Amino acid sequence: MSHTTQVSSKNILQQISRDRAAGSPFAFRAELPAQPRPAESSGTSKKDSLRKPKQTKRTQVSTKADNLPTVEDCSDEPFISARAPKDGLPRYCAQIRRRTDGGPINISKTFTSLKDAKKWRDDTLAQIQLGLLAPKQEEGSKTAPRVCDLIQKRKDKGRSVEKTATQNLEFWINHPRCQEPASTIDLKWFQNAAEDLFKLEMMPQTAATYMTMLASSLKWAAERDEDVPYDVVVRAMKVLWHDEILARSEERERRPTLDELDLIFDAVLANKRQKIPVITISVFAIFSCRRLSEICRLRWSDLNVTDRKILVREMKHPRKKKTNDVWVKLTPQAMKIILSMPRTSDFIFPYNPRSVGTAFRRHRERVKIDDLRFHDLRHEGISRLFEKGKRDHFVMKTSGHQSRSCLDRYVNVEKKGDKFKNLHWLDWVLAYWART
Repeated sequence: MSHTTQVSSKNILQQISRDRAAGSPFAFRAELPAQPRPAESSGTSKKDSLRKPKQTKRTQVSTKADNLPTVEDCSDEPFISARAPKDGLPRYCAQIRRRTDGGPINISKTFTSLKDAKKWRDDTLAQIQLGLLAPKQEEGSKTAPRVCDLIQKRKDKGRSVEKTATQNLEFWINHPRCQEPASTIDLKWFQNAAEDLFKLEMMPQTAATYMTMLASSLKWAAERDEDVPYDVVVRAMKVLWHDEILARSEERERRPTLDELDLIFDAVLANKRQKIPVITISVFAIFSCRRLSEICRLRWSDLNVTDRKILVREMKHPRKKKTNDVWVKLTPQAMKIILSMPRTSDFIFPYNPRSVGTAFRRHRERVKIDDLRFHDLRHEGISRLFEKGKRDHFVMKTSGHQSRSCLDRYVNVEKKGDKFKNLHWLDWVLAYWART
């Protein structure tokens, strides 16, 4: 701390006294001698004696007993004004308003002594002049939002997201780097955030998911007039992709073999405690080309038996999932499975997709089959249609794809025909529900 800021209160008051002597605006005018109070005449009535004395605008005279202090004249004192007495005691309000480089200062205090009010005023002005009194933050004033605050607002007020996206948001809300003001982030900040993910041994594809969620949340806030450098967010993500710091998910070419399906389904049959119809849902996924979450959302009310189609609600879409309800065609095998199911709920397959996926993975691991996911069954179903010689437009009506470019990964099929033509598991599914 500098020598100036260590000036004692006594030195400050001495400086103020010298300023007054040199013509400071705080210099007092000569006080007028006190005027003697006129004696009451003997003929004054009781009513007149109780009448309140006249008061000037800034001078008040005590109406109580003579031993109480009277209100002193403070009309010549800057920043000080008299107030109505309280409990017989005079009151002096000292109020100081000043503009400083750090912001406006508005401070006031009330005293019962004019001397104390003047001392507080002089000390306060001296502190302001020396920079020892900082402006107070006005109540309700807007502070610079932190990155985590904006992500929390996006989580609370933005459209609902799935569990994985929610976990990503929670990760960034609690991340130390997101405790910084959003207005200060730059390209280096984004690069460091990506580096933090790699320190957790994330793959570039997984890190891309987290960084995309972070960037989309900040852009969401910027579009709602929050203090976020929108251009910085866009440019930073462009650099991360261009420099291959982030990577897109690799396209999977994994397809199950008939022998692998036999091993998994036999393991399900051997498990007497398994209640979820894993075999039924897996076979339906192949013949319907549907994702697991979509299968568990299919409703009886959305089924059109005559035209052999069904409405898939909230089909996966990069931007408009909540409003992306799509009618898709059902293959004959998929329609047979649906019609065999019992109507015990509004949903055709009333099961939790996470539980179904866990059950499939558990039995796959039990028979030691590596790198096979439930979603690969959808890939198998679409590839099957191409191998049967179906054209693009037919496949799109069944799979729900809205762009031909999305089907590029399926066109390089080598074999022709339908390897599931005589799949005995389809017959098993139909027979099982016929007995139930």
